[in-house]
Amino acid sequence: MRALAFLRQPRVGIAAAIGTTAVLTAALAPFQDEVGLLNEGLLFLLLTLLVSSTWGWQVGLFAAVLTNLALNFFFVPPLHRLIVHGPANVFALFVFLLVSVISGSLLSTARAAAREARRRQAETEVLLSLSRTMIGRTEPRDALIALCQEVVQAFDARGAAVLSGADGSWTLLAFAGADSAGRQPDAEERAMAGRAVAEGMSVMLGQTGLSTGRRPRIVRPRVPVPHAEEPPRSIAFVPLQVGGRTLGVLRLDGPIGETPFRDSPNRLLAAFASEAALALQRVELAQAAAHADALMQADKMKSALLASISHDLKTPLAGIKTGVSSLLDRSVNWSPEDVQAFLETIDSQADRLNQVISNVLDLNRIEAGAVTPMPKPVRARDLLEEARNRTAPVTAGRNVCVDVPTDVRVLTDESLILQALVNLVENAAKYSTPGGSIRLTGSARGSVVELSVEDDGPGIAPEDVPHVFERFYRASEPGTRVKGSGLGLAIVKGFVELCGGSVRVESSAAGTRFVVTLPLAEQTTLSA
Repeated sequence: MRALAFLRQPRVGIAAAIGTTAVLTAALAPFQDEVGLLNEGLLFLLLTLLVSSTWGWQVGLFAAVLTNLALNFFFVPPLHRLIVHGPANVFALFVFLLVSVISGSLLSTARAAAREARRRQAETEVLLSLSRTMIGRTEPRDALIALCQEVVQAFDARGAAVLSGADGSWTLLAFAGADSAGRQPDAEERAMAGRAVAEGMSVMLGQTGLSTGRRPRIVRPRVPVPHAEEPPRSIAFVPLQVGGRTLGVLRLDGPIGETPFRDSPNRLLAAFASEAALALQRVELAQAAAHADALMQADKMKSALLASISHDLKTPLAGIKTGVSSLLDRSVNWSPEDVQAFLETIDSQADRLNQVISNVLDLNRIEAGAVTPMPKPVRARDLLEEARNRTAPVTAGRNVCVDVPTDVRVLTDESLILQALVNLVENAAKYSTPGGSIRLTGSARGSVVELSVEDDGPGIAPEDVPHVFERFYRASEPGTRVKGSGLGLAIVKGFVELCGGSVRVESSAAGTRFVVTLPLAEQTTLSA
C-alpha cells in the first residue's frame, strides 16, 4: 500500500515521463525512416495519454511538452535541432501538441471522475452500513461502540473512541480497534479536545490534518501512550455537535490506511461525527428519562406507602386511644374484667402497630442495601421449630407441625431466614381457614434445600398469585377477611434473595404452600 502511494506521487510521474520518453526515442531513432513520422507521433501521443491517465493532467501536460520536443528534435527535419522547416511540419507539431494536451486532460479528468465516483460509492456503502448498524442498536452506549467499529473499518485506522465532557473533564465512553484506543485522555489530549470544541473544527496531533470545513489546526507534540503497543502516529479530534451544542469529541488514532477516503476524509468523518453526536444525545435523553422515571417511581412508592399503611396505623392507634381514654374516664366504675380487656386491647394493638412499623423499616433496609447477610450452616429443623415457637401467639388453637430430617442443613443467614419464615407462618395464620393446621416441612433436593409453609385454604385467587410478592399488593378478592399493608411477603422475598435463595407460591382451593429454596450446606463447609 505504501509503495503504491509512493508511485502515485507527481515527482515519480515526471521521472517516469522523462525515462519512458528517452527509451521510446532511443528505440525509434534507428528506424525512423521505416516507421514514419505519423506513427512516431502516434506512439509519443500514446505515451502522453498513459502518463496523463496515471499521474493526472499536470504531469500529462509536462509529458506532452516533453514528447513534442523529443519528436521535433529527433524525428522532424532538420534533425537534432529545434528548428522546423516547412509549414506542414510546423502545423503537424502544433496539432500533435494540442491533441496531446487535450487528450491527456480529458483522459485525466475522466479517470479522476471515475475515482470520485468509486469514492462516493464506497462512502455511500459505508454510510448505509453505519445506518443499518445504528438502527439495530437500542442501547446508546452499544451504539457508540458499534459506531467506533465502523470508523475503524472505514478508515482502516488503529482505533477510534468517543469522549464526553465538553466542560474539560473528558471521559472515555466507548472505543474500538487497538487496545491503545481505550486509553483515558491525558492532559495534552484533553487540551487538544478542548481546542477542537472551542474552534468548532478538527485538531490533529501528528501526521496530517482532518477538518470539518475550515483549515485544521495541526500540532506535533510527543503523545505518550501508557500501553505496550506502538503509539499512534497521528490523532484527530473531531467535535460532536448537534443542535448548536457540543456533546463530545470523536478521537481517531491514525494513520488512515489506503482507503478511498484517505485523500478526502472530511465529509465521511463529519457524517460519523454527526451520528456519534446523536448517539450521545440519546445517552443524555436516556439518563434524563431514567432520572425522571426514578423520581416518578419514588413518588409512586411514597404515595403507595402512605395509602397502604395509613389504615394500618390509624386502626391500632384508634384502639389504643379508645382503651386508654376509657381507663382514664373516672366517671365510669370499670370492673376488673373490663380493665383487663382494655389492657389486652392496648397490648395487641401496640403489637400490631409495632409490626407495621417494623415491616416498613425492614423493607427500607432491604432497598437501601443496608442488610448484609452472614451465611453459615444452620439446621433446617432448628429454623422451622424456632419459627413455630415465635408465632405461637398468633397460631394458638391451630395444629402447627414440623417435618424435616434432622441432618438437613442450609447455608444461610439465620436471623434473616428466620424472620422470613415467621412472616410466612403469620401470613398463613391470618389468611387460611380458622382453626386449620399449618405444616412446616423441609427436604434436600440435590444442591438445595426446600423449606415450605403450607396451610389448609381457602387459597389465593389465580389472578393474585403472580403479584403476592409485590410491595403494597393486596388481594383483590372482596371476601378477604384480613387487611394488611402488603409488605410482609415483599420482605420475605427480599430477605430470601439476600441469602442467595428464592421463594415461590403454590395455591389452590385446598390451601396455599410457600416454598423457600436455599443452598445446601455441604460437609466441607460444616467441617470448616
